[in-house]
Amino acid sequence: MLLSFRAANHRSLKEEQQLLLVPVQDASEAPSLAEPESLRVAGIFGANASGKSNVLNALGFMQRMVRASMANHEPEAGIDRDPFALDSQSLVEPSSYVVDLWTNDLHYTYGFAIDDVRVVEEWLYCYPFNEKQVIFERDEEGYHFGPDLPESVTQVKEITEDNILFLTVAARSKQRIVRPVYDWFAQHLSFWSAALRSVPEPWFSRPLHRFAVNERSLPQLEELLRAADTGIERLELKRYSPTESEIAEVEERYADAPESLRRHRIRSLDRVELLFHHRSEDGSVRPLSIRQQSQGTRTLLDLGQEVISVLRTGSLMIVDELDASLHPLLSAKIIELFKDPRTNPRRAQLLFSSHDAALLGWLRGSSVLDREEIWFTEKDKENGATRLLSLVEYKEDENGDENPMLWYLTGRYGAVPEIVDSEFDAAVRSVGEGSARG
Repeated sequence: MLLSFRAANHRSLKEEQQLLLVPVQDASEAPSLAEPESLRVAGIFGANASGKSNVLNALGFMQRMVRASMANHEPEAGIDRDPFALDSQSLVEPSSYVVDLWTNDLHYTYGFAIDDVRVVEEWLYCYPFNEKQVIFERDEEGYHFGPDLPESVTQVKEITEDNILFLTVAARSKQRIVRPVYDWFAQHLSFWSAALRSVPEPWFSRPLHRFAVNERSLPQLEELLRAADTGIERLELKRYSPTESEIAEVEERYADAPESLRRHRIRSLDRVELLFHHRSEDGSVRPLSIRQQSQGTRTLLDLGQEVISVLRTGSLMIVDELDASLHPLLSAKIIELFKDPRTNPRRAQLLFSSHDAALLGWLRGSSVLDREEIWFTEKDKENGATRLLSLVEYKEDENGDENPMLWYLTGRYGAVPEIVDSEFDAAVRSVGEGSARG
């Protein structure tokens, strides 16, 4: 469970920006023995190019470093990072990333700072019995380890290159003390973006063994698609066995390979097709393929599959542009799934970005998001840097008349584009004139 995230010198995040996923009254309290109250949902709103996606990207970069720094960075090859590019000083200063987590019934703080060449700093702390305990610290002077660590952990430093995270090497070396934090990044952090997803082929024809988890989700997906008024009555996975000629081709191609490999290749020929049963005008139910579904249905299907998986495992789901191809009521329903303890007993979390101001208001008689669940990004006009602000930082209306949706759209919180009508109109006219001349 994510409690907070901080990042500095990453893309448009020049100065350190912090996202808190704990209630405000608990944010300054000392770590507790009990699992802290954390927010199940947080939404980031702001103008185009204000840095919403960069906040999410920073956490994604941290995950990639933890999971793959050993694979992606050859010794002495440096680190491929993305610092703030609009001033020369930031290009040479370190970029830093820090998370506070609650996992395996313990509070952890993990972070690192990097430049283009090496890991400048790295640290991991835990808080048993409300006291900070150093697991390891790393800086330019070397390593410092907490008391009573087994020698096998301290020896990991001997095989850790300057551009590789110690956490990654230790976890891959089966050092149990760091596994809870590594496993959170590897198994309990999921990213989804409509801009990067394409649904037609993956859902049309998949190896049967890769569909095992998805098949468990069919009843919940059916319920979600029916609730979205897509016209879909039910879903069906239709299985296709390989033909004799396909099997013969595999056996011929892998004749000299081990039998286990041949069996694996033959099993991979088993295919499934996802069919969508719609009710027709005459009352009959007819199956349609994924190619015959709308983009909105495809998006909801792909997103819904991920949501169900995250709710089942109690993970953190990051969604860039939640509103893409979805009606506000559907976006609000997905948010509700995370906020409702009945549908989210494992306390999964949703962190998303959106342009949809409707999510700041009331839908179906209740507010979609609470004040502490709403965040804004705003770009500094002077240097282009992003600021991340919580709605809690704005004074609440004393009369109880606060309307976040209206106040956001009218610029009361900032975080909206300043459109110069005359310049915008002139630009459009010039495009039109150019087309006419062509």
